[in-house]
Amino acid sequence: MGYTNIKILKFSIAVLCGILTAHYTQIALSYFLISAGITILFFLLSFFRSARQLYQKSYFGVCCYVLLFLFGSISYQLKFPENQHNYFSHFITSENDLLSIKLKEELKPNFQKRFIAEVDHIISSENTLKAAVKGNILIAVPLQSEIEVGQQLIIPASVKPIKSPLNPHQFDYSEYMKFQGIFHQIQLSEDQILFSKNLETSFIENPRTRLLKSLNSSGFEKEELAVIKALILGDRTSISNEIYSKYASAGAIHILAVSGLHVGIVLLLLNFILKPIRQLKWLKFLLTLAGIWGFAILTGFSASVVRASLMFSLIAFGLQINRKVNLLNTLFSAFFVLILINPFYVFQVGFQLSFAAVFSIALFQPKFNKLWYPNNKLIRLLYQTLTVSICAQIGVLPLSLFYFHQFPGLFLLTNIVILPGLGVLLISGIFILILSVFGILPKMLIDLYSFLIEKLNQYISWIASQETFIIREINLSVPAVIFLFGIILSTFFALQHKKKKYIFYVFCGIILFQISMLFEQFEHSSEEFFILNKSGSTVIAEKKSQNLTLYGNNEKDTNWQYLKNFKLHEKISNIEVHKLQNFYLLKEKRILLIDSTGLYNFPKFNPDILLLSNSPKVNLKRVIEVLDPPMIMADASNYQSFIQLWRATCANKKIPFYHTGKKGAFNY
Repeated sequence: MGYTNIKILKFSIAVLCGILTAHYTQIALSYFLISAGITILFFLLSFFRSARQLYQKSYFGVCCYVLLFLFGSISYQLKFPENQHNYFSHFITSENDLLSIKLKEELKPNFQKRFIAEVDHIISSENTLKAAVKGNILIAVPLQSEIEVGQQLIIPASVKPIKSPLNPHQFDYSEYMKFQGIFHQIQLSEDQILFSKNLETSFIENPRTRLLKSLNSSGFEKEELAVIKALILGDRTSISNEIYSKYASAGAIHILAVSGLHVGIVLLLLNFILKPIRQLKWLKFLLTLAGIWGFAILTGFSASVVRASLMFSLIAFGLQINRKVNLLNTLFSAFFVLILINPFYVFQVGFQLSFAAVFSIALFQPKFNKLWYPNNKLIRLLYQTLTVSICAQIGVLPLSLFYFHQFPGLFLLTNIVILPGLGVLLISGIFILILSVFGILPKMLIDLYSFLIEKLNQYISWIASQETFIIREINLSVPAVIFLFGIILSTFFALQHKKKKYIFYVFCGIILFQISMLFEQFEHSSEEFFILNKSGSTVIAEKKSQNLTLYGNNEKDTNWQYLKNFKLHEKISNIEVHKLQNFYLLKEKRILLIDSTGLYNFPKFNPDILLLSNSPKVNLKRVIEVLDPPMIMADASNYQSFIQLWRATCANKKIPFYHTGKKGAFNY
């Protein structure tokens, strides 16, 4: 493996700790800046002092690490809109203001088409330029809308924050978008677009969009086209949920997200093409860099591609100056540079998975090579494909279980076919892409490439259909993930140094991992009830330890996709389903449900919570006089006009009013 420079790792950890501190503590930027100023003074004093000493004190080193820590915190804080003086939301002062935006990227649609747009100007209601600004925003339009990437629009500045989830354990899209640098959204209808034009951009200015358009018009079938765009350009907007699920179950999702594997194949292709000029080392090096980063531009600069491009650039530089390349050193260097550039990378799942995979390969692959190194090239290729897959799976296992809650047992069978075949598909795909840009792509090549993609999809579908080998519904806590990584690292050191203390560390990690799992099981053994937020429906969930009772009006209410996540995170083992009733006694709380029938006059039943469901046509003032409830609640099954009227009535009567559509699911 060669010499590992542990200082790079220490520097990276210092910056990482600063980023995490700024994220979880929300300390104001001013405090970090003041601390950095004081630390710089100590740093300069210790630097000049250490220059005059033979034996160095620890002050200088401590100051270095504190500075890196503060630099991580400050860089994280500066990425937030409130700390950027020209961020567009600071300049919106009226509902009549307008935004000039440019559509940069189309996202995977759900019930709407969604775009990431760049805001460049704020325009006042008098059509005068108010300010030149910057910042990205999420734009949602109806599915039938004809707007597309590359258009310039002028729209009303009806900016709203991206909503947080309203139910426990629901995917937090606002958190996800925050780590892409996007904090606001606009819901648009066609008649709100005041002006639009197609921007005439050169291929150099917007290559990825041009390439996607050329692929869309090249003649591929819809399903094959979706995989091709993901495989070559990292565009997954057209991938159906069914195909995505099959690739995930087969352990092949990494080929649909352009990553280090793709960049490595591009590097091999460049080395082959540039072989005739191997004597001109610097020219070959510069052309290699141009090829690597050109591919990164085409794929939209995703975190995994940027990481891989930087790492392979460092490897190419090391080879150029005749230095033995250590994969861990290049990995730590790439990590250090990337989190300095964009601290939000730390929180992106793809970034975490790619680093964990390469880190694990760097640790364990040399062990497999020492164990056996076949002389036959074909057998060696097969063996290295298998061992690299195993090493990568070891590294990503804790994160895969944490984020995706499943383990593909046939990942080796998948990768033994996919990894060698991916090189052929990617290289031929790039060639087809070039031909499509120039409009000279023959039908024969389209049919041949479509056939290869079709066979790839069929093979993935067959692997995914082997349900017995897919371990599902695994849920790990953050401590469990940390302990699992600890077990992996302890195992490596035990194999590396063969000392008893590292074996002891492995057993300690296993015990701590089991304790964390038992603690989490105990933590979820409580008794609770939830009034969930589901549009158009009333759903009540009663949880007693690992048993869940659901109350709803129809099968759709109790077979809700979200409930699968709820079941997983709450460690539910048994579910019972019942029809909604009007009376409940849950955790010693008496609940009266008034539905569309409007029945409420039950004088012997004094509710602690009055739940309004399906827009009952009742006089709430009279209901309050009869029942005198301490709390009134309305869920997402009611009309908004009714909710506004009820809220005003409760405010007048000084009774707490809880709306799940605003405050989220009620939990007691």
